[in-house]
Amino acid sequence: MDLQIGSTIGDYQVIGILGAGGMGKVYKVRNVISDRAEAMKVLLPDLANAPELADRFLREIKVQASMEHPNIAALHTAVRVENQLLMLMEFVDGVTLEHRLKDGVLPVRDAANYIMQVLSALDYAHQRGVVHRDIKPANMMLTPSGVVKLMDFGIAKASTDQKLTMTGTTMGSLYYMSPEQIQGAATVDGRSDLYSVGVSLYELVTGKRPFDGDSQFAIMSAHLQKTPVPPIEIDPRLPKALNDAILMSVARVPAERFQTAAAFRNALGAIVPQAAPAPAPVVAAAPARPAEPQPAAQPAQPEKSHSRRGLWIAIGALTTAAVVIALIQYGPWKGSKAATATPATVVETPAAPPPAAAEPIPQSTTPEQPAVTPAPAAAQVPASTVPAASGKPASKPSAGARPAAASQPVSQPPAPVQPAVQPPVQAQQPQPANPGPSREELQAARDQYMMLNTRASGIRTSLHTLQQSQAANGMNLRGDMQEAASLMSNYMVSANSALNAGDLASAKSYMEKAERQIERLEKFLNR
Repeated sequence: MDLQIGSTIGDYQVIGILGAGGMGKVYKVRNVISDRAEAMKVLLPDLANAPELADRFLREIKVQASMEHPNIAALHTAVRVENQLLMLMEFVDGVTLEHRLKDGVLPVRDAANYIMQVLSALDYAHQRGVVHRDIKPANMMLTPSGVVKLMDFGIAKASTDQKLTMTGTTMGSLYYMSPEQIQGAATVDGRSDLYSVGVSLYELVTGKRPFDGDSQFAIMSAHLQKTPVPPIEIDPRLPKALNDAILMSVARVPAERFQTAAAFRNALGAIVPQAAPAPAPVVAAAPARPAEPQPAAQPAQPEKSHSRRGLWIAIGALTTAAVVIALIQYGPWKGSKAATATPATVVETPAAPPPAAAEPIPQSTTPEQPAVTPAPAAAQVPASTVPAASGKPASKPSAGARPAAASQPVSQPPAPVQPAVQPPVQAQQPQPANPGPSREELQAARDQYMMLNTRASGIRTSLHTLQQSQAANGMNLRGDMQEAASLMSNYMVSANSALNAGDLASAKSYMEKAERQIERLEKFLNR
């Protein structure tokens, strides 16, 4: 069969070569009837006579045909030409993420967004029992509109069959293979794909693969024995939550990874909103808060205090005038020498500060307010001067002395001088309301919640599997572990509600309680 550029195969004209894999090649072709560009996959010529590979290729065609998802390159049809199987796929115009990496590491937001689309495709495939087994940036096609299409579902490049493993495995794939896939495990489930996704995300945000080596053996040994360098040590600017999510996804033991593609995607979804350069908004918003209410609130108070002081001054002046009139009208010393002394004494009282705060009169006798002491002397002038002028004993006061005694309470309000010193009260500013937790504190709590939720999700999956196994043997899960699982879920729900309400203290309290139950369950599950 002629597959040269420009040649025609059935209703398709070969336009170019898109790529080659371990089992076949991919060509760009044009349907001469519909004039639509498509991708055509064919088995390599030297593998066409291998019956087991032909059967596998046919089986994968049927699996690919059963899937329709916006992030999976669709299978249009499959045909035989000259006894050769051809897969005609959706042609995706774009570049692979492997090619995009040549321009440098991807921004965290973009990398997380692209991987979330891949995980959406895998979640769809895994629910239908399809495991990709060759996840890597080279199989993630990025369109100009930002859509990621997962490629090569139909061509598996690793299997428990040794011959197919040797034929279908390339150095590029080894960098992303899960440990169980390298070991040739009898059953490789969706968690193997999630490991490969984690390795791909590691590379997208750091520009480096977690494991490298100069030979296939060195790379495989690293996957089986080594722990990768945390991404945040390569680039300290990476969010801590993203670092933890990546490390969890590349755990050597499948039970310690994300258990489903949906759980992995949800974890990244919690990180993406914070992945953009957040420092700028924080810095811009910080100065604006202190400057808001304070200038407007300060002028209002002095005006109000000044207005009240004016009122008390007026009242004090009227009271003083009334006292003076009473003394002049009823004083028995009118016309005597004492009459000249009394007005002088009384006239001094208006000069005292106005009775702006007549309320603190009970405090006027305390030692803390010595300025009040002159007031009794001024009020008792009639009682002391009348005997001196008339020679009569003071034990029998005249009728004119009564108004002076009666005026004592009236003349006392002007006496408290202390209120004039009380303007410091005006300087008291209202205490600012508690601004609540900062954005950084809330984000740290959300990161902590996300990681706890990831651990909780893995525990739920493991418990479900254990319950199914025990139920098959007529047993039930231990009651204390069922209670711990229930408490864990309840605390996580409460923590999430508290975070959404901005109640940081309650959220931390619930997360601490949830973590205690998580640790208890992890110990039970030997995780």
